[in-house]
Amino acid sequence: MSSFFDPDILKQIKQYETGVNVIENFVSQDECAELLNYFRNLKNKSVGKSQSVEREESTKIFFNFEQSKKLLNLRKKIEEQVGQFFVNDFQPHVITSRYPLRLHADTGKNPKDIIFKNIIIPLEIVYSEDAREKKPPHTIIFKNKWYDQSALFTQNIGNDYDFIIKDKSGKFVDILDINDFYQKIYNLNNQDVSYKNNNFFVDEKFKKYIENLTKSKRYNIRTNKHMINDKQFDLNDYEKYMSHQPFEDCKSLEIDKAVEWKIGSLIHWDRSRIHSSDNFLVNNVLNKTPLAMFTSKTKF
Repeated sequence: MSSFFDPDILKQIKQYETGVNVIENFVSQDECAELLNYFRNLKNKSVGKSQSVEREESTKIFFNFEQSKKLLNLRKKIEEQVGQFFVNDFQPHVITSRYPLRLHADTGKNPKDIIFKNIIIPLEIVYSEDAREKKPPHTIIFKNKWYDQSALFTQNIGNDYDFIIKDKSGKFVDILDINDFYQKIYNLNNQDVSYKNNNFFVDEKFKKYIENLTKSKRYNIRTNKHMINDKQFDLNDYEKYMSHQPFEDCKSLEIDKAVEWKIGSLIHWDRSRIHSSDNFLVNNVLNKTPLAMFTSKTKF
């Protein structure tokens, strides 16, 4: 696979790669609760501003380390473990996922960026009230590397206007072209509609939400170029971790580590690595929240 990055930049990127690393109890559970409270208060104060993005499948709250002494101290503590870093192309954030993240790579969009580490710190796991067994979610990190721009990996390639939304029953559905969907519901109101074998109830609030999605193109490209051979993905691994994604999308991939979430752990891996959430919904997890960032070695 050809590289998106300048040759000298790619050489430096590879020199900084260290694989997958986990440091348990990096942040105490009390500190995690304090951080969550801080960020959620930040979101409440920034209603109508750009510091947060609210969608059915997730909520992102963006921040800068310079906002507080506590955050600056957290950055210093992280750098003591991973080395000095900068955040260039996507602001640090806290993300609450209500639907599992699919196969992707957070390599950015600048061919001159010396990409460094993905970093997450799990802050919260919320289980359904009737959950008898509380199995923790996992972050699945593959051996496969990607040296092109940020991507979502799937056989269903399109125009990067795909969004996960809920149907009438509350089931999450992958709409490949939100613009086409919006055109189908534009003249409807207070009625049911069937769209590609899924049923939706359309009212003014729903239409407004879909209209807003049409104005926000996805950051990641959709591509199937991660499929470099005909090697089938391990079926046991698929059933255990990846059932939220079509099996065919996992062709050519091999798991390096399935990192179990423990609140307060520092988890970091090379930004070139393809990765994914597991299907935490089958384990009675309603949502999960980490602090997340995509780091670089130099600032531009």
